[in-house]
Amino acid sequence: MAQTALALEMFDISKSFPGVRALDGVSFDCTAGEVHALCGENGAGKSTLIKILGGVYQPDGGSMRIEGREVAFAHPSAARRAGISIIHQELSLLPERTVAENIYLGIEPTRFGALDRTRMRAEGRRLLQRLGSAIGAEVRAGDLSIAQQQIVEIAKALAIEARILVMDEPTAALDEADATRLLELVRQLSAEGVSIIYISHRMPEVQAIATRVTVLKDGRSVMTAPLAEAPTARIVRAMVGRDLADFYPERPAYSPGPMLLQIRNGGNRVLRSIDLTLHAGEILGIAGLEGSGKTALARAIFGDEPLESGGMEIKGRKLDPKRPRAAIEVGVGYVSDDRKREGLLLQQSLRDNAMLTRRAFANPLRPPTSGDMSGDQTDRQLKQLDVRAASFEQEVRLLSGGNQQKVIIARWLARDPEILIFCEPTRSIDVAAKAAIYKIMRELASRGRGILMISSDLPEVIGVSDRIVVMRQGSIVGECPGGASEEDVMAIAVGHGCEAHALAS
Repeated sequence: MAQTALALEMFDISKSFPGVRALDGVSFDCTAGEVHALCGENGAGKSTLIKILGGVYQPDGGSMRIEGREVAFAHPSAARRAGISIIHQELSLLPERTVAENIYLGIEPTRFGALDRTRMRAEGRRLLQRLGSAIGAEVRAGDLSIAQQQIVEIAKALAIEARILVMDEPTAALDEADATRLLELVRQLSAEGVSIIYISHRMPEVQAIATRVTVLKDGRSVMTAPLAEAPTARIVRAMVGRDLADFYPERPAYSPGPMLLQIRNGGNRVLRSIDLTLHAGEILGIAGLEGSGKTALARAIFGDEPLESGGMEIKGRKLDPKRPRAAIEVGVGYVSDDRKREGLLLQQSLRDNAMLTRRAFANPLRPPTSGDMSGDQTDRQLKQLDVRAASFEQEVRLLSGGNQQKVIIARWLARDPEILIFCEPTRSIDVAAKAAIYKIMRELASRGRGILMISSDLPEVIGVSDRIVVMRQGSIVGECPGGASEEDVMAIAVGHGCEAHALAS
């Protein structure tokens, strides 16, 4: 059998920064039409390797070949001319320009020395149609959803006839349906011969889409293997040096405390006949397919999309928060599933972000730097949560996803809420950071707090929760104990299982 041609070869790549050996002799290759997953914890060297491929950094040692020809890129434009396109996690579209203008940014077609807008729009439509998209070429990019922006980024890659496409956490901000569509696009591009380097912390995606996986750890390549020989447990062990089961904190014997939250027959435009209880010291997981109502339930409790019928009690008091501030005042905290859009002020420091709730409820007559407003208490909390940054004055956008999530948690711990809602608590963070978040949740529960965890990651729900409530079509349709099998939970979620596990708590 003839060997498949190599589209990319990187040999013995090394790169150092002051005091840091970012890459130490890393080799990596990708065949034509292959989806090669690149995995590793934050700081493992993935970003540095990709920036060398993309011409942002020049390596201290090693070499690269594209389709057998040795190359060295002094600038990102040189990498693009060689057919390399990188779609970063932070999308780079210009919001005030049209879709077509973004697709052809820097490679605008001309006619008689003038910009040929007619051709640009026509070619833009052709590329979008090739991707199966109905997005208009004249639509303002800032009006697109995140999923649509991802499609435009892929169209930009096709416009330069990219043969090597790097996708960095492409589904991080997408819901399950949009993520599924994106993975179908990846398969389509692969079938057309495009080589794809797929960077993701989401192991189910890696297993579904990749043909090979390479794992980096501490700047070195520690594993390259076909996916058929690399189950998730092996990948995780290569990334962090321990088994996946070790990431879930030990679940104590289930002994719930007093009732903190009760909803009776709650409903709104999404939810129907919700009966739910949450006890002190309990982690209650909410499972269900996309569109089941999980996030709507969290937002209803937090007063963002309030209940319109039924009743809610917090610590035995009838309450009906109609806005988030009212929920916060009665002891509810909320960690959003979209930390960058809803959870963080990305241009501000991590200390300022951690102090947001404290400042929002501070006495306006007190000096802004007095008492616990001085920042000392916030700094202590950030240190206790092991938030890792060069300085607490650093812009929060520069932190890893796991550290950003800890900053948001620190903000809520400043209020010491008795009920803390975690929506998709470990989305787009590496496995070690996930373990740290699970530990924080369990420690809060051990202190008598009630934790409501909404997650699309079924192993996470099963591994962390004391009790699991399953939703479907806006209703609670079943309940399982923590540690139940994935098959039992999914059977209830899709309506094929025994729902005799109590429907009410």
